[in-house]
Amino acid sequence: MRFAEAKIKEAILHADIDIRVRAVRYFADSISSDPTIMPLVIKAVETYGRDNDAYRLIGVSKDLRQTEDTITWLIEQLNDEGCDKFENYSFNLSRVLVAADPVLLLPRESEILEARHFRPDLLRLITERLQMLSWDEATCWEKLEAFCEEGKDKQYTNEVDLRYAKRIVEALARYGEECEAKVRDLLTIKVDFFNGNPMMWMEPLAVRLAGQIGMESAIPLIIAKLREDGGDILNEECVEALKHIGTPAVLNAISEAFLNAEEYFCIYASGVVEHIHTDLAVETCLRLIEREETEEFRRELIHALLCQFASEGIEIARRWLMGRKLDFMGNELRNYLVETCTLTGDRFPEYEEWKATEQAEKAAHRMRVKEFEGDPLGLLLQFAVDKLTGKPVAEPPKPKVKNPFLPSFRPLPPSKLEPKQRVGRNDPCPCKSGKKFKNCCMK
Repeated sequence: MRFAEAKIKEAILHADIDIRVRAVRYFADSISSDPTIMPLVIKAVETYGRDNDAYRLIGVSKDLRQTEDTITWLIEQLNDEGCDKFENYSFNLSRVLVAADPVLLLPRESEILEARHFRPDLLRLITERLQMLSWDEATCWEKLEAFCEEGKDKQYTNEVDLRYAKRIVEALARYGEECEAKVRDLLTIKVDFFNGNPMMWMEPLAVRLAGQIGMESAIPLIIAKLREDGGDILNEECVEALKHIGTPAVLNAISEAFLNAEEYFCIYASGVVEHIHTDLAVETCLRLIEREETEEFRRELIHALLCQFASEGIEIARRWLMGRKLDFMGNELRNYLVETCTLTGDRFPEYEEWKATEQAEKAAHRMRVKEFEGDPLGLLLQFAVDKLTGKPVAEPPKPKVKNPFLPSFRPLPPSKLEPKQRVGRNDPCPCKSGKKFKNCCMK
């Protein structure tokens, strides 16, 4: 049985910042259209203050639905004289505004762009989204095709402005059903080579568009592409598209394809199931866990079950963890189980012991961070030693930088659009943060 969403909403005001963030993520990661979530985030910030890790709560709110009132609050915060005194606060406020519905932003354009602490490096992003509101369907397709044609000889993501292309897809999605025939034609094309082929970019963008328009008829085509393993970008767009569509047909298709699928498919597919919050998703997880023999995949499905706040997942996760020497992923599942029960109020025999272990690891981590303050390289080296020697690590050490979300502070090697050139969504992030890739640079 899933924990009541009304109770998860209440947890947005929990005294523990980790629980507040977890509760907001539940709604943001599932692309919730509920307009009451952001006002609760605002209430939490005003209750606990901007200097109490408020930037974390704002940061995970980027995909929440905004309203005229929440847009007003965001602008007021950016105009506050002390806004930039809090770690990453103004940057994350700006990110939330940039991601909001452009229809809401258009009447407030000058207020936003003139806000005292609105990030200047995000000005182009918001102005482009507003300009694209005036594009008709033909213009959107023309611009998207031009982008893919211009990028056909580029093999790496740092050679093209993929975020610009995604904004075109967002504009095109406004035309909904009118796009479906063309999207279907694009998705039926089998791409056998990439060099000099505009489809190397059009294929993942067409998948993205299918998701944003909720194209249920595209589910079999998207599942097939995910099973073929077309590379990092395509696989991630398949996950996002299936998550956006989010119907029972998605879960049924994943359940059918999961058995005898390749490793990468199972890991990506579990990422879809964890963010479709329905009773059917819980039933799907339970059915797949019962049939799955591979321990790694069972762990991912158990994690997905905990993401649903399903009571059935508590004992299953506990049994998986008992008597096992925990590695990085096992520690994360243990902490996730403890966090889940802290939020829901459920308990299991080892709860207090495991919670104390988690808190001790976090305290040790904070001490290491303080010891290496001003020496991020030394901190990363210590973290690597801890992992190699098997010492438990609670949270990933990371350099103290002004803005950890900017790519310039976490350089990634260029991602080549070729099969097998990938980091799995649940693998440790290549930036060495110690987080899963899906919770770090993938975002």
